[in-house]
Amino acid sequence: MTKPWPQVIAHADMDAFYASVEQLDDPSLRGRQLIVGPNSLRGVVLTCSYEARKSGVKSAMPMAEARRRCPNATVVPPRFDRYQEQSQAIMAAFADFSPSVEAISLDEAFIDMTGAAGIFGKPANIARLIRDAVTDVTGGLTASVGVAATKYVAKVASDFNKPNGITVVAP
Repeated sequence: MTKPWPQVIAHADMDAFYASVEQLDDPSLRGRQLIVGPNSLRGVVLTCSYEARKSGVKSAMPMAEARRRCPNATVVPPRFDRYQEQSQAIMAAFADFSPSVEAISLDEAFIDMTGAAGIFGKPANIARLIRDAVTDVTGGLTASVGVAATKYVAKVASDFNKPNGITVVAP
């Protein structure tokens, strides 16, 4: 029998959140290079699709540089009301797993799953259930989930297998 974890922390991080919401709401944008930000050379990229990331575009990059690296990208202005709406649905789904949900931003949170193995199963199953809940409540968005005994390791783990990945790091 394996020893129970002293603490089980899940970190859920939505994959390219703003861009993914735009692609969800407008299917013609799926599979295309997409930048969310001002449609000018001033300002910065808020986020971009994975297709645009392959060209070297990153969040907080100046729009002029992003347009130079990805000249065929579609640029859409942010719709913060829509992102907030999706975020609220996601955070409510997390609350179904634990009373201890710590939102870090609109698109990521820590979920304390300590003691929940009897209800939700092993950490890898917990991660799958959380990831599936995000897809269900948003109508198709994906999340990457890391599970570990500490917040820091769970955060790093969630970034390890993007997009739509699960990484479990045992204590």
